[in-house]
Amino acid sequence: MIHRLSARCAALAAAALSSLVLWPAAARAQDHANKANWELANAFSPANLRSRLYTSSVNPHWLGQSDSLCYDWKDHSGSTFFLVVPDTKTKKPLFDQVKLASQLSDLSHHAHDAQNLPFASITFAKDRRTFTFTADSSRWEWNVRAETLTRLGPATSGRGGRGARGAGGSDSVPAAAPDTVNTCGGTPARGGGGGGGAGRGGRGGGDFRNYSPDSSMFAFAREHNLFLVHVAAKDTIQLTKDGVEDYSFGARDTLQERQQQELNEQQQQQTDSAGRGRQTINRDPRVRANVIWSPDSKAFAVTRSDSRKVGKLYLVNNLAQPRPTLMTYTYAMPGEKNVPQQELYVYHVGDTKLTPVNVELWKDQRLFDIHWDGTSTKLRLVRRDRTQRHMELIEVALPSASITSLLHEDIVNNSSERQDVKYVKTGGDMIWWSERSGWGHYYRYDNTGHLKNAITSGAWRAERIVDVDSVKGLLYFTAVGREPGENPYYSHLYRVGLDGTGLTLLDAGNADHDSRLSPNKKYIVDNSSRVDLVPTAVVRDASGKVVMNLETMDISRLKELGWKPPETFHTKAADGVTDIYGNMWKPFDFDSTKKYPIIANVYPGPQTESVNYTFTPSAVPQQLAQLGFIVIQIGNRGGSPQRSQEYQGYGYYNLRDYALADKKAGIEQLAARYKWIDIDRVGIYGHSGGGFLTAAAMLLPPYNEFFKVGVSESGNHDNNIYNQNWSEQYHGLKIVAEGQTSGRRGIVQAGSESNGERRGGPRSSDAAGLAAVAALVDGSIGDQDTTHAFQIHVPTTVDLAKNLQGNLLLETGDMDNNVHPANTIRLVNALIKADKRFDFMILPGKPHGYGDDVPYTNHLMFEYFAEHLLGDYYRKNAMIQK
Repeated sequence: MIHRLSARCAALAAAALSSLVLWPAAARAQDHANKANWELANAFSPANLRSRLYTSSVNPHWLGQSDSLCYDWKDHSGSTFFLVVPDTKTKKPLFDQVKLASQLSDLSHHAHDAQNLPFASITFAKDRRTFTFTADSSRWEWNVRAETLTRLGPATSGRGGRGARGAGGSDSVPAAAPDTVNTCGGTPARGGGGGGGAGRGGRGGGDFRNYSPDSSMFAFAREHNLFLVHVAAKDTIQLTKDGVEDYSFGARDTLQERQQQELNEQQQQQTDSAGRGRQTINRDPRVRANVIWSPDSKAFAVTRSDSRKVGKLYLVNNLAQPRPTLMTYTYAMPGEKNVPQQELYVYHVGDTKLTPVNVELWKDQRLFDIHWDGTSTKLRLVRRDRTQRHMELIEVALPSASITSLLHEDIVNNSSERQDVKYVKTGGDMIWWSERSGWGHYYRYDNTGHLKNAITSGAWRAERIVDVDSVKGLLYFTAVGREPGENPYYSHLYRVGLDGTGLTLLDAGNADHDSRLSPNKKYIVDNSSRVDLVPTAVVRDASGKVVMNLETMDISRLKELGWKPPETFHTKAADGVTDIYGNMWKPFDFDSTKKYPIIANVYPGPQTESVNYTFTPSAVPQQLAQLGFIVIQIGNRGGSPQRSQEYQGYGYYNLRDYALADKKAGIEQLAARYKWIDIDRVGIYGHSGGGFLTAAAMLLPPYNEFFKVGVSESGNHDNNIYNQNWSEQYHGLKIVAEGQTSGRRGIVQAGSESNGERRGGPRSSDAAGLAAVAALVDGSIGDQDTTHAFQIHVPTTVDLAKNLQGNLLLETGDMDNNVHPANTIRLVNALIKADKRFDFMILPGKPHGYGDDVPYTNHLMFEYFAEHLLGDYYRKNAMIQK
């Protein structure tokens, strides 16, 4: 038997040698069969599809407090602004576009087409008798009744807009605020409704002025310190003088700002349809401070982050002229002793300085959802420990600073998600979101923190509060995973009584829904779509019944090209029980008698699985598939918080390997299901976390034998040098006795202070605070505990370099201030030391997103898969074959 096996092996070796000798001839003979279909792929590039894509969702703008709305819509015939009156089921053009275009052409001396107006949004005056817009470098006003156009002045004058943007002026009196306005058009924001958060002060936008609710004062920061302006008296008070770099209420560093702006611009994808150009750098030294005003305008709270001890990171901008420049920024890494510290202060009108408020319970805690309880005497906030497994809603009574614990959340071996508390009415019941049942749901508490009832419950996730009707006692919210037979990631709008009764679905239909409530909650504009379903928009009444059809996305010009939607699928996870969902793109010239390599576009989470569930007609996987591949997106346990808490927490303490088994199992199931999938030719690619997972798949046995080709972009290959907060949240910190950790990397000694002083003044000694300290549970370290420490080490792909098989392409931008290029370069170094052959591309001047280099990097990826999965070799010379 041994001799027979040896003979067989020899025969196989001879055959293999023969095939190698004959490879050039064989390659020529199979050239046509293996040729990547670049003509088809280029026809479906995002750039080529851009002119064939039209408006995909109605962005409703409710007119004042009425139930009438306006929106703009574009299809193959042009753009139109519409007015909709649901009460009468009326839809008509908002204004006569022919008349406006004619007058605009005459007054501006630029020819304009009525169906292609040079503006995408308009802003109504309060009485809605006129509206303004910007076009041809000017501001214009249209009189709705008289149908006449007037030029207001240059666009840069700021007249007729939405109020001052804070680009200049004195510290005292700002430009007069405009009346309440209504805007039609512009970029839609998902969700939203008649409700809104309690006033945080300020007038939004880029305004440095953070106004009190009565507009009599505003706060701002300059040169790291905090200032207060009394508008009527034109009096500016400097409240702090100890601000310095990294210990600041806000400061504008024009050099740093310029560098960051350049990075942001480079990150913008070329699909930016707004056509925005380079923005002028704001050199005004005044910036907006994180001030939270009390409703009575008598006080405010403000936080300041102390990062003076946090380590620095560095990037060299090699493209800067005339000399390369150094970019320096603070960046805390997981397990480090010195991480940002938050301080809390309050200010009461008439004081000359801020008063520190000590709310510290846990070492390195963070503060969230700081708000006032209706007056200027009680402040509420959520504090969460560094492990992110414990949090507490507290009330601080001022001026004594005594603390009352209202409610808390604790979890083991997972991180705690959170949402801001919502009040039914000021001083009334609280709505609190919790995953205590294993699923995210809303609970009603009285104002003192006593549980009254669960508002929602079940094996599904309540996602977001849209509105609260305090008169009728109703909660409007979105949720996922409740409707049987649907993909559990599809979002729906619901209404339920605050007592937990009367749960009602308001936008039925097997699709993902983005529904908007009218101010009076009488109507709903429902945008729905799936990755395989063209978007539609309808108006529904308060019961969820469709009363008007508004729009369906125009895909006529896509169909002209032979476009087809991807297919959806679900498989079982490696456990054989958990459902995993995904999408599949085929070549549009698909032939079921052929065998196709399969490529997985991956992202492991844990904050999102990054699988498209809404209509995405120009996705990169679609273009890649046209070369001759089956391309899929597929989820994994641990990938998303939108499922159960157990599902998201699957990767806790295992942030490297957790996603791979489900990806492999899913591909194997698809190959068994479809004979045209070639299970012996499997590729994988992804960006950021997807880049990290791609490298892991090529390096970790047995997956390194299953995946043959990988393209890894900007992966966080060493999460021990990635973002401290993210890594600690999703991988998990461990608590160990301090004596067991001496000299080991990734250890934080609790309670250590370099100067022996506590931040924020002396600790409150109230009985409730001491009781809370005594009741600390596993995973939390008290602020004065010196006996325990934090410990973390995230397994890396660098550790696996010796296991590389197949073909791996690594890419990173050399100005990545999110996932530092050291993540990729460390892996490159390890692969070199392990004598491995691989490919490496560094992108000069690029941050985490590749901006205008995206077409180039996508093409490199396409060629890489074509070469190594199809045998169609392209690197014959320097020319990119497009």
